[in-house]
This record gives sequence, C-alpha cells and structure tokens, in this order.
Amino acid sequence: MEAIKSAFRAVWDHLKMSRATTIQHKSGGKTTARRKTIMIAGAAVVALLVLSYISMASVFPAGIKVSPADGSQDVSLDQQISVSTSWMRGHINSVSVKQSSLNPSGASVGDKTINGHLGGGIFVTDNGPLKLEQDSKYAVTVDADLTEFSLTGPHHREVTQTFTFQTITTPAPIFSQDTQIVPMGQPITVDFNTPIQSFNYQLSPNVQSSSSIDSSNPTRAYITLANYQQGQKFDLTITAATGKDGVQMSQPYTQKISTTEPLKVKFVPGDGEAGASVYEEPTLTFTENIKNQGDADKLLSIDPATPGSWDWAAPNKVAFKPARNWSNGEKVTIHLKGGQDAFRGDSGSFLREDVSSTFTVIPEKVIEVNLSQQRVYAYDNNHLVRTLICSSGSQATPSLTGTYAVYAKSPAVDMSGPGYHAPHVPWVLMFNGDYTIHGNYWATRFGVPTSHGCVGLPVPDAQWLYSWTPLGTIIKIHY
Repeated sequence: MEAIKSAFRAVWDHLKMSRATTIQHKSGGKTTARRKTIMIAGAAVVALLVLSYISMASVFPAGIKVSPADGSQDVSLDQQISVSTSWMRGHINSVSVKQSSLNPSGASVGDKTINGHLGGGIFVTDNGPLKLEQDSKYAVTVDADLTEFSLTGPHHREVTQTFTFQTITTPAPIFSQDTQIVPMGQPITVDFNTPIQSFNYQLSPNVQSSSSIDSSNPTRAYITLANYQQGQKFDLTITAATGKDGVQMSQPYTQKISTTEPLKVKFVPGDGEAGASVYEEPTLTFTENIKNQGDADKLLSIDPATPGSWDWAAPNKVAFKPARNWSNGEKVTIHLKGGQDAFRGDSGSFLREDVSSTFTVIPEKVIEVNLSQQRVYAYDNNHLVRTLICSSGSQATPSLTGTYAVYAKSPAVDMSGPGYHAPHVPWVLMFNGDYTIHGNYWATRFGVPTSHGCVGLPVPDAQWLYSWTPLGTIIKIHY
C-alpha cells in the first residue's frame, strides 16, 4: 500500500513539473509531448489501482474465520476447531473455548472451560487437537487485531467475537413427568430431540398397537392403539432409536400414558333423594365440558313426560326448567343416554352406559323427628298438625339422622335383634331398611332415648300417625 501511495505522489509531482515546463517552453518538441502522455496514463493507472484496492478492502473487510461456522448444528465429532483472520489481514491474540453439555431437551446441564491455544490455526490442548463430544454446545471466543485500509492508510482494530456450534445429538424422546392423556381417535405422540430414522417401543401392559414416523417432521412419531378403551393406563418405554448418521439412543426412556377417563355425571337432586321442592330445577353436572350441547333434547328425557327446556348454565352443567311446578309427592326420573354417540367431553370422553336418577318431590305431609327434644312433629302443607312424644335410639344404638321417605307400612311386625325380641310391634312406618317409627307397648316412659335405633311412640299416637301417613311421606330426623 505504501509503495502504491509513493508512486502516485511521484507521478503527480512529475505532472506538475511537466506542466510548468510546457508553459515556459510553448514550442516543445515531440519528445516532450510523448513524455507528458505517458505520465498522464501512468497516473491514471496508479489512481485506478489505488481506488480498486480500497474498494476491494471495503467489499472484503478483514474478519475472523472460525470453523465449524457460527450456528452450525449436528457437527461431526471428527471436525477440528480452526481459527484465522480473513484475507490474512490481522493477528489472532487469544482463543478460549467453553463446552456446555446438553440434556435431551437441549438445556444445558453443565459447563466447562477448555484450556488450549492455536497451533497452525487449529485449537489444540495439551493432548493435541480438541476432540469434540456428542450432545454438546461449544462457544469459541476469539480476540484479534484486524487491519483495515482507507485513503488515509491502514488502521488497526481490536475485535472480540464469540462463535457457537452444536455437535451431533444423541436421539432421545422428550418426555415429561406428567402423564400423557390420549383422547379417543388420536395416537400417542412421541417427540424426539432430533430427527430419527427408526425406533422401538414397549407398552406395559401389552396391548396391540402400531407405530409410524411423521414423514414431514421426522422428530415426531406416533403409536396408535388398536382397541381404544377409556380409563386405560400404560407405561410406554422407548427402547431404541436411530438418529442421523446412525447415532443410537443411549438408554431407554419411559412415559406414563392414560386414555381419557369416562365421562361422569352428578345429579341434583341425587338418585333416591326425597324432599325436592315443587319448584325444583334438576341439574346434571359433568366431569368435563360438553362439546355437543345441542343434543340435550335427544339424549335427555323426563319421566313422567313434563313440558320444559334443557338450559346450559355452564359448559359442563345443564338444568331442566319445567314449565309447571312439580306435584307434591311426585316421583320424577331423569334418563340420560350413554355411549359413544351420546354426550362427549372436550377430551372425547363419554358415558359408558345409560344413566337414570330418580327424586321425589316433597309431599304435602312431612314428619319431623327432633332427637334432642324427643318429639315427633306432623306437618300438613307446612302447618303443624300434631306433636308427639317419642323414645329414640339409645347412646349405644342411636337413631339415624337424615331425610328419608316412608317406603312401606304394616299394622304389626315381629322385631328381634341382639338382646331383644318384640312380637307384634304395632303401627309400623318403614323408612330405611329395619329403621322404623312404630308403637312401643313395652316402654315405661317416653321423652328419653332408650330404643335399639327405631323411633318409638305410645301405641295410640303410633296408630294415629300410621293412619295419617301415606307412602312416600318425607321423614326428617335431626338433633
């Protein structure tokens, strides 16, 4: 560069002297004219060379060259790290290398700095050229002095740059600790951390299945269950996989798999519940949001047939709004169809079978048993008709609490159990298995709990209550 600048100045100075000579000797000869032409041509050539060189330096600036190139993936393990300056315009001062080991998901699980230096443009350690390792990311940091050219001459620029590349990845499935839920009609999806050529797997318990690799995305594989059933649970183990260049998976990986749980429903009032309001709007709440809500009229029915509409209060909750009040003592059954063609949850789940639930509307007559007061109250249309004294279950054999309905009546029943036998017990109202309200002819006093669990009344009071009470009458027992 300095030589070109000196030549350019010499030509320019000579041109100026020649011009001055020409002015002084207006009648110069042919030799002088020829010399002038040569000098002008030479100056033009020198100027062109200078400008060309500066242009080339701008188009091809000095820089740092590292191999493998910055951002390279799946770098072969036999490659070496080479470092130089482009166009030989500079000097490498130092090179440092950091290695990060990567887990199957690509996250760093350990970093280390590798000591070494350049030898013949190759990064070497005490044991020779650095040997690259699989599943690693390398960061090569280079400090260099670069030379740049301009019209004012050469300039030196200190540069520090970091280049990264990643070596070949050992194939492995990307599994999570959570169970993978597989909706009906969809396969088990297995994502790998690198494109694969083939893989092997096991399902435990063993079920018939098939597998494939996504042709448009070879990092994804599918396992399809031959006979999908709800509520199945498996352990899926990927036992082998082959990635690029034949790289083999290093160990087996296991993921828990579950098919969708069957759709479930809760009825309010519940099945068998007595004492529903005449204004009751029965509801069904599902364990998942329902996709085909518009099928409610086809899948739900009321017995006896009752005018009204099914309205969705939430994506998983539907209520029946009757067009009339229920009748006192009316028994209502809700029928819900099940199966794959019935309601479907967001996950594809469905009820395994048809479901029915029956509730009873509160009758006009209600019997209330207050165990704390040892009293029985008879109501008709919410009006207290009569108060009766009773004797309920003792501390050792307490009476039930809750709401029940009279399901059977008998004028006399033989009763026996551990430690007792009572023949011809009169005026018996049955409301829950062997638990009853009946006449007690053997008691010496009432108003204290002494029975084996039933509610005993003086015989005349029991006879009156027996005659007054129809089947289905609600019995509420509480303290």
